[in-house]
Amino acid sequence: MIYFNILAPILLIISGLPQTIKLLKTKKSDDISPATYVMTLFAVLILLCKSVVVNDSTLIASNAVSCLLLSINTSLIFWYRFVVSKK
Repeated sequence: MIYFNILAPILLIISGLPQTIKLLKTKKSDDISPATYVMTLFAVLILLCKSVVVNDSTLIASNAVSCLLLSINTSLIFWYRFVVSKK
């Protein structure tokens, strides 16, 4: 059972990397829904709060890293869509 507690957060963290790399390479976010990333970010923030309450260090670390990556992706989406595309 401990493997699931480690495998799931690792997969969650890795799942955001391809989109981050694509955003940085193409500098375009027209085909990405920002609402999906905002809702996912809030969901992971809630999970982070829960993991702090139950004091699970593995979940705290994985949710914190997931929040960081989701924040980066969400920021890049809004940056490329509303700032860079307007220039």
